Amino acid sequence: MSHVLRLRVRLQVESKCIETLALANSGFIGAEPEIMLPEPLARELLGNKPPTITVKRILADGSTINLVRCVEPVNVYVVTEDRVVGPVPAYPYISRISTVLLNDKLLGKLGIVLLDFGEGLWCFRDELGFKTRHSY
Repeated sequence: MSHVLRLRVRLQVESKCIETLALANSGFIGAEPEIMLPEPLARELLGNKPPTITVKRILADGSTINLVRCVEPVNVYVVTEDRVVGPVPAYPYISRISTVLLNDKLLGKLGIVLLDFGEGLWCFRDELGFKTRHSY
């Protein structure tokens, strides 16, 4: 059985707040904190017509894709059984994917340290060497 790093996140825009699971995706590279949202979740959090722009992104295989990105960031928190870390503002992309994805810069700003991808083990940066957390 393969493991991935799943984190419980809280997404907030003004008074709207949603908690869901998200995949830590170190292959989702960006210059700033970004998050990929499935269309239904984006509509629930951002409404039907949030202000957006189209951004050309280069994929891992070198091909390009046009993605819809919101102009305003959402606040992202990581929620665990004993603490909440955040908020970190992240620009959301709206996609047909079925899972929330967190990019490398967002993971770094949230202080997420991957200990073992295969086992889904991680910790917060300030817990390194003291605590090991498990993926959801």
